Amino acid sequence: MANVKKSRAIPSKVVKLKRSAEAKSKIMQMYRNHASRLQARAVQPIEVNQTTTVIGTDDTWFNAAVIPQDPAWVAVPGANYVWNARDLGSQTAIISNTFRITRRINSARLLLSVDNYAAVFINGRAVVFDQPQNTPSFFNPGRTFNIGGFLRRGSNDIVIIAFNFGAPRSPANPAGVAASLTIRLR
Repeated sequence: MANVKKSRAIPSKVVKLKRSAEAKSKIMQMYRNHASRLQARAVQPIEVNQTTTVIGTDDTWFNAAVIPQDPAWVAVPGANYVWNARDLGSQTAIISNTFRITRRINSARLLLSVDNYAAVFINGRAVVFDQPQNTPSFFNPGRTFNIGGFLRRGSNDIVIIAFNFGAPRSPANPAGVAASLTIRLR
């Protein structure tokens, strides 16, 4: 982390909270509520029909507003940092997108950078389910996940629930999430 610029996003010490069954249940309920709103939304899904397609977070995602990138956050190619479009000061952001895959998948990965922690669902299955914490490695350098097994031909959806640790998003307590899906087709 030698190349990380100083920022209020860098905590003085890492804190992890225990994740209770009640907290997990609440996150799953948040996902189900958002997924039902996503399904009710009449929008044309992104067509994934090129050999390589990158789908990055931006203001075209449902409930997402582009925010300035904090100096401590890693740049995520093809994506912008976003937060809750309804309330930029919220402690939680729930964003989503729908896309359609037209051919067989060769490989797929998700690059995720989140300040502070997140739950990510693809087609209703949990890809990431972080415990509450303020770990700088989650946003610099970020994390990469193999998501090929979560995708299918046809319609796909991704829902990201991002959390700011301990307080609402503010200049003194920044929060943001950037995600980039890279899908390679056969």
